[in-house]
Amino acid sequence: MGKHLVVIAFVSAFFGAVVVFFQRGEKSAHKLVSTDPARDKRSRITVEEFVVYEYEDHHPTGTFQGKLAQFLDPDTLEIFGSVRGNRLNGERKEFVAAEAATLLFASKGLSDLMKESKLQTAILENQVRFGSDDITLFTDYAKYDHETGKVTSDRPVRMQNAQADLLGHKGFEFDSNTQDVKVFGPLEGTLVDVPKKP
Repeated sequence: MGKHLVVIAFVSAFFGAVVVFFQRGEKSAHKLVSTDPARDKRSRITVEEFVVYEYEDHHPTGTFQGKLAQFLDPDTLEIFGSVRGNRLNGERKEFVAAEAATLLFASKGLSDLMKESKLQTAILENQVRFGSDDITLFTDYAKYDHETGKVTSDRPVRMQNAQADLLGHKGFEFDSNTQDVKVFGPLEGTLVDVPKKP
């Protein structure tokens, strides 16, 4: 009689464990399917310590680098740590530096991004520095719109070149096509009179 009770108890415990195992597997499978759109954007690719080169007619024209990049499907690339970019545009050298950047592309997913997708906007944050040979702008936040070619911000900006060192308290607008800069005041700083060459 005792053996029968032990066997019945063993068989009951075994079937109970099997039922719990399968129910637990079904619950975890339900957790993997998300209906929350905010959770659907998760990293598909992560790259560390990268440098991207830009070429034109087999000649390097620019570089872009960072410490860590994460592609969030379907259209967002987040870059963290030592974000740096350089480009030779004719005779002019252009540069950008920041500690974080978010790039938004016109793509419907990773495969579309690899084929041909255009940059729509770029958001630069933390210790942002950009400009060209003759002008440098410093700020904490800047947004680049590819359609207009303008970099804008409503945060304070410091502009330096050979003739001026200005601080604009209400942001700026920089046209990358014409190299025109508008700094919004109140302004403070110094202007230097550079003598003309004979």
